[in-house]
Amino acid sequence: MSLDVVMNSTNRANIDVRKEVISILKQFEDSPQALRQIIRQYLNTHSFSFPIAARIQSLSLGVIQYKNTIDFILNRSRFHLSLKEIPQIDLLRLRLALFEGRWQKTPIQQLDSFLKEKIYIKILEKALNLNLVSAVKSMKSEEQNSILYSHPTFLIHTLTEKLGEQETISLMKKNNSPSISYLRINQLIANPNEILSSLIEKGIILDQDKDLPFLYVIKDGMKALIDTDAFKTGKAFIQDKASVLAVKTLDPQPGDFIWDACAAPGMKTHLIWEFMKGKGTLVASDIHYQRLHSAQQRFLSYGIDQVEWIHTDAANSSISNAKKILIDAPCTSTGIIQSHPSYKWRLNKKWLFSIMTIQNKILDGIISKYLDKPGTEILYSTCSILPHEGENQIDSVLDRYNVELMKGPNFGREGYPNFKCSKEVRRLFPHTDDTNGFFIAHLKISE
Repeated sequence: MSLDVVMNSTNRANIDVRKEVISILKQFEDSPQALRQIIRQYLNTHSFSFPIAARIQSLSLGVIQYKNTIDFILNRSRFHLSLKEIPQIDLLRLRLALFEGRWQKTPIQQLDSFLKEKIYIKILEKALNLNLVSAVKSMKSEEQNSILYSHPTFLIHTLTEKLGEQETISLMKKNNSPSISYLRINQLIANPNEILSSLIEKGIILDQDKDLPFLYVIKDGMKALIDTDAFKTGKAFIQDKASVLAVKTLDPQPGDFIWDACAAPGMKTHLIWEFMKGKGTLVASDIHYQRLHSAQQRFLSYGIDQVEWIHTDAANSSISNAKKILIDAPCTSTGIIQSHPSYKWRLNKKWLFSIMTIQNKILDGIISKYLDKPGTEILYSTCSILPHEGENQIDSVLDRYNVELMKGPNFGREGYPNFKCSKEVRRLFPHTDDTNGFFIAHLKISE
C-alpha cells in the first residue's frame, strides 16, 4: 500500500472521529448533562473500536477542559465575525480544530478540510499563532489565570483566598493533567492474592499504595483491566484513594450497625461491608430510586444479599438506631474536575447554594434525630474543594448542635484556615495527595 493511500485512509478516519466528537459537543451544549455521561451514552449506542472510542473521548474532554481558553483565543482571532454570529456547528468545529492544533500539535494541513470555509481556516491560522501570555497581560490576575489555566474566575477567587495564588495555579495545572486511578481487590473474595496475580498476568501494571497497602495505583493497562472478568464481576474495583480514606476514617468493624445515608452508586457501601467482614447490620439508603436499585442489583450480582436497601430522603428518614453513619453528601463535584472537566463550567453560585441547602438539610435531619443517642459517629464527606461545602457546613453544625469533632485521618492536610473546625477536619487535593479533591469531617454526638 502506498504512503498516499495510508494518509488518505488516516485522514478519513480522523474526519469520522471529528464528526462523532462534534455530535457529542453539540449534545453537551444543548443539555444539562455532564459531559462524561453524554460520552458514555454515546459510546454505548455506537460500535467503535477501543482506539476510536478512546480518541473520541479524549478529544471531547479536551475541548471542554480548555473551553474558556479556546473561546478567548478564537475571540481574539475572529476578524470581522462575532462568535455569536458563527453557526453552532461551525463554532464547535473551530473549537475542536484549535484544540487539536494548539494542544495536540496537529498540523493545520490536516484541519483545513474539516473546517471547509476559508474564513474559518484564516481564523484558525491566526488563533494558532496568537501569543496567549501577551494577550492576557493587561488583565487582572484572576482573569489572567482563568484564561491561562482554564478555570472559572469564581473558583479561582475562592481557591486563591484559601490556598494563595501559586498553590492555586499548581492545583489548576494538576486538574489539566491525566488523573491517577486506584484499584482495590474485593477482600470478601476467598483468594484476593490470586485475583491480583491474574490481573498482573494480563499485563496490568500496578504499584502498591504506600499509605493503604490494599490499594494499588494503576500505572498501565486500564483497558485490559476493564475487560477482565475480575472487574466485571466485582472482584476488583476502581475507587479513588480519598473515597477509601473517608470510609476508613469511619472505621467500620464486624458487628457494627452502620447507615450509609447517601449510598448510590454503592462503592463506599461495598467497602464498608468489606471492612465489616460481612458481619453486622448495614443499611444503605438514597433519595434516587433508580440509582439505589442499580446499586442493589450490582450487590446481588456480587453475591451480597445481607445489605438492607431503603429508598428514603436522608434528611427525613426513619433509620434511628445506627451507631455509625456515613454522609457522603451530594456536592458540586469540584474535586473531580481533573477527570470531569465539564463540572467547572456548570458551576455557579445558584447551583452551589442549592447544593449547600441539600447538604445542610441532610446534616440537620440526621444530627437532630440522633441527639438523644450520644456516642453516635457521623462521617461527613464531599468530593469538593470549596469551603462552602466543607468547613462552612461543619462550623454551622458545631454552632447549633451538641456534637464534637473527632480527629481526621493521618493523611492530607488540615482544613482551610480561620474556621472552628480547621484543625480536626481534613482536605485532600490532586496536586499534593494524588487523589480527588476531598473533604472529611468525623463527628460524634456528645453526652
